[in-house]
Amino acid sequence: MIPAAWRRGGHWAAWCAASAILLGGCANTGDMKQADAHYKLGYSFLIDQQMQPAFVEFQKAVELNPRDRDTRYALGHLYFLQENFSEAEREFKRVLKIDPRYAAAWNYLGKVYEEEGRMDLALEQFDRALALPQYATPDLAHYNKGKVYLKKGRPDDALKAFNAARRINPAHPLAAYEAGRLYLERGAAQDAVEALRVTVKQMPNSAEAHAYLAKAYAAAAMRAEAQDAYRTVIELAPGSRWADEARGQLEPARR
Repeated sequence: MIPAAWRRGGHWAAWCAASAILLGGCANTGDMKQADAHYKLGYSFLIDQQMQPAFVEFQKAVELNPRDRDTRYALGHLYFLQENFSEAEREFKRVLKIDPRYAAAWNYLGKVYEEEGRMDLALEQFDRALALPQYATPDLAHYNKGKVYLKKGRPDDALKAFNAARRINPAHPLAAYEAGRLYLERGAAQDAVEALRVTVKQMPNSAEAHAYLAKAYAAAAMRAEAQDAYRTVIELAPGSRWADEARGQLEPARR
């Protein structure tokens, strides 16, 4: 909100001029109402996965109210989905000019840098998100850090990050999946089983998750559970490479 003294003292014009340079101008009350209507319509299109109509509505909204944080964030999200990372980066930076304490935007900017191969910058953005106590979903930033650490060839740091995500959100399926795979690689079969059970509970139709759980059961000498998991893989994705591997594990048991 702009202080009344600014408006009376003529500072409003200066503030508008600065905003116009940064974000394309100021919005009056009528424009803001219209912008909100376009934003809500764009959001409904986004929920229905109608990306182009959503993009059009968000563009209309931001033309009317260039300083709307949520519309800028939505545009950044759509650019990211389109793999237009330069525009996504630009939008998230605009979001953070408007609200530098918007942790989700720091996290998303980190994802952009990750996709661009700028891994150290990505980690910096995730840490900025995690430094904000009002961040509602810090498990996402921890998970994203883990993925970057994997790409950097730092599995120990990756496992710490995935487990940090799991401590905040014990039902996080992807953090549990990645942790389970890392535990399996280092021979910690029981830890792998514990983690991968979380994943298959949250993602029961993932043949890949069931396949890794089957491997973890086998490594933990839980033969019956492994056989059941391999059968589930075949049921879920009979034509997949996961099913081919599962059949190879089941055939010796039949002989």
